[in-house]
Amino acid sequence: MMQRWRGRVFGAMTVALGALGCGSQDGDEPQKKPITDVNLPDPGPLGFQLTTGEFAVDPGAEQQNCYFFEVPFDHEVFVNRITLAQTSGSHHMNVFRVRTVLGLGGEPGEVVSGGECWKSPNWADWPLVSNSQTSGIEDWQMPEGVALRFAPRERLMLQSHYVNATTQQTPGKAKVVVNFEGVEPASVTDELGTLFATNQEIEICPGETSRTFEASCKGLAKEGPVTITAANGHFHSRGKRFTMSQWDPISGTGAMFYESLSWDEPPFEKNLKVQVPAGAGISWSCEYAVKATECGDPNNECCFTFGGFVEYQEHCNSFVYYYPKAQTDINCF
Repeated sequence: MMQRWRGRVFGAMTVALGALGCGSQDGDEPQKKPITDVNLPDPGPLGFQLTTGEFAVDPGAEQQNCYFFEVPFDHEVFVNRITLAQTSGSHHMNVFRVRTVLGLGGEPGEVVSGGECWKSPNWADWPLVSNSQTSGIEDWQMPEGVALRFAPRERLMLQSHYVNATTQQTPGKAKVVVNFEGVEPASVTDELGTLFATNQEIEICPGETSRTFEASCKGLAKEGPVTITAANGHFHSRGKRFTMSQWDPISGTGAMFYESLSWDEPPFEKNLKVQVPAGAGISWSCEYAVKATECGDPNNECCFTFGGFVEYQEHCNSFVYYYPKAQTDINCF
C-alpha cells in the first residue's frame, strides 16, 4: 500500500513518558516507562529533518513502513551529527540512499506500508545512511572533520519497523524523528562511509540452545586502510550474543570490537577507533537459543530462518560506520 506523507516537524528535543511499565519478556529486568512521544529541534540552516509523524500499530501486529524523502537542498550537504528519536515499540529504523529501484520505490512524501517494504532484495544496493534500535534519543557526534555527504536533492528511504505483539509492544503511537546537522564543507577532511551486512544463511530449530552463525565482509578496506568509528548489531528475540571482529585475509577472524547481549535495544557503540589495515574487513557472529516449545515456521519443523518478522523469523545484521569512505559502496548480503 502506498500513501502520501508530508512533514518536517520541528520542536524541542523532548521525550514524553507514559504511565505504563514495559520491560523484558523474561521478567528479570527492571520495568521502564514507555516513551509515547518524541520531538527534536530544528537542525539549523545547514541540516535537515525527517519524520514519520505519528501512526498506530494494531495489537498483535508488526508494521514495517518505507518512507521516501528528498534532501531539501540544491547543493551538496555535509552532516557531522545525527540525532534519532523513537517512541517505544520500535524494532528498528534504517535510513538508506535510494539506488536501483526494483519492487520498492516512491516519490518524496510517499509511504509503502508492508508488501515490498519487507523484501530485502529491493534495497540490496542501497547504501546505509544511519540506523537505530533504541527507544528515546540516540545522539551521535562524528569525529572532528568526518562527515556524511549528501548529493543535491538525493533520494532517501527511512524504514521503520514497529511491533505490538508478543516479543515487543507499542504502548502508544509510533513515531520516528531524525535530525541531520550540517557543517561547512571546508571543515570536512574525511567522508564517512557505511557498511551494511546481513547473514541470510541462518536456521535455528526448537531445542537448540547454543547455535552460532558467523560470516565475513572482506572488502571493507580493499581500497586502503580505514578507521571504524561506530558499529551496531541486530538480531531478534532468539539472539543471545552478537559480536563483530576484525577479519584478516591470512589469519581470518581477529580482535573483537563489538559485543551485544541485548536483542531488543543493542548498544550503538560510538567513538570507536578500530584500525582496519588495507585488504582486511570484518566478521560477525550471532548466537541463538530456541526453547523446545517455540515455533517459527510450522512448515519447516518450527525452525526460525532468515526474515524480517520478529515473531517467527530471525536476523543477523551488522551496521558499520568508517572513514575515509571507499569509492564503491559496501553491502554484504
